[in-house]
Amino acid sequence: MVPGASRTPREQVQMITSTIFGIILSVFAPSDTAVDPASLMFKGMMTANKIQEKKQQQELSASLHEESQQILKDFIREAGE
Repeated sequence: MVPGASRTPREQVQMITSTIFGIILSVFAPSDTAVDPASLMFKGMMTANKIQEKKQQQELSASLHEESQQILKDFIREAGE
């Protein structure tokens, strides 16, 4: 995005959601491994983007369980390493 350019409400919501997910990921990251904060922010933004796209397609309720299970499985796998 161009600095100073006007943003639509959808873009503003997406930016806020991405920031919140990035913060959550950096807080709950396993502390015994060296974690790059930039990669956590990127992962959070990608997850938020996927959720935003599914909301637009009205598929959020159908895939919420599947996404949460995948996130939980990834978290457990990373914590075990």
